[in-house]
Amino acid sequence: MRTVTLGEYRNLMHAFSTGRIGAGVFKGSYVRLFEEDRVTRPQEIFRILEAIFGDLGAFSPGLDDSGLQLRVTEALRVLDAMRHGA
Repeated sequence: MRTVTLGEYRNLMHAFSTGRIGAGVFKGSYVRLFEEDRVTRPQEIFRILEAIFGDLGAFSPGLDDSGLQLRVTEALRVLDAMRHGA
């Protein structure tokens, strides 16, 4: 287990939401980060990260790519708004 930074999640989510990585790579990388993460985070941030993790459990690559990308993009927008106090 290790300390996973919120920046690692954000960078991965950004790479997927902008199309730099595909859904399969995103899923594998995100699941690995989430399972390694031992940081206690504020509840509102944890809920966002956990929701994406849950979405990935029901995800079928090739079938749900655009829906997942929309959810990840929205989650990233919310995290950014929280970070900037918007």
